[in-house]
Amino acid sequence: MNGLLNVLQEKRKALEERWAELVLASYPQQSVPFLRQERDRFANPLGSTIRNEIAALVEGLLAGADADVLATHLDAIIRVRAVQDFTPAEALRFVFQFKQAVAEIAGDDAAGVPAGEFLALHARLDELALQAFGIYVGCRERVFEIRAREATARTYSLLKQAGLLVDADEAGGPPACPPAEGRS
Repeated sequence: MNGLLNVLQEKRKALEERWAELVLASYPQQSVPFLRQERDRFANPLGSTIRNEIAALVEGLLAGADADVLATHLDAIIRVRAVQDFTPAEALRFVFQFKQAVAEIAGDDAAGVPAGEFLALHARLDELALQAFGIYVGCRERVFEIRAREATARTYSLLKQAGLLVDADEAGGPPACPPAEGRS
């Protein structure tokens, strides 16, 4: 994959920028100009995270970084996208957009590169996509666990306020429902 990697290494900055542009374009149209233009990481943490992590992913992919290193950078992007209003396909599409960025940026310079090198890069990206899916599922599970705990806490609070729940301290054990009237 030396020929392809050399071409991509020479155009690394353009590759990073194009991939980041593709990711940012997935956000609502009214947000995109701000995400693209505002470079301050405090004023635009989302745009900053995407640009920084995409740059790290490109560097790692071109350097042949280990899957765990790449997972760290994937995680930072996926955590944000997992809690936003994206379908799973939309949230993870950015991984596959790397192929589009490579094709656009490498262009004619990659014309003489053997197909096997492209296939090797695509296989690496497919592995990255599988890793991304695992991270995404873990993030979504965590979100659902948090929501379930919040719903349980709200329900407990409402039952306690309504006097339908006896507190553990009062009953000397775990919270329980008081006996129904008329039942023994």
